[in-house]
Amino acid sequence: MNVIEGAKRMQRAGRALLIIALSVFAFCAIAACVYAFLPSYLHISEVFRIVLPLLVTVIWFCSVGIAVGGILWIGGWILEGFVHHTH
Repeated sequence: MNVIEGAKRMQRAGRALLIIALSVFAFCAIAACVYAFLPSYLHISEVFRIVLPLLVTVIWFCSVGIAVGGILWIGGWILEGFVHHTH
């Protein structure tokens, strides 16, 4: 595989991972805000005890995905810059 093609694939993979992780994170934040502003009679404490640990885990995975995606995207961008600089 060509170095430029590999750099472009790194950028695309990093960008996709970053966009997906940010989308899931935004969805979780919106869901938490909606739940916070619901009237008290709609709060279901049993479900919340199950959903809260799941939400924290999803947010943790999103932050890891954002970090890895950003590193891949920036790494591909830097690699492509070095390849263009040498040619």
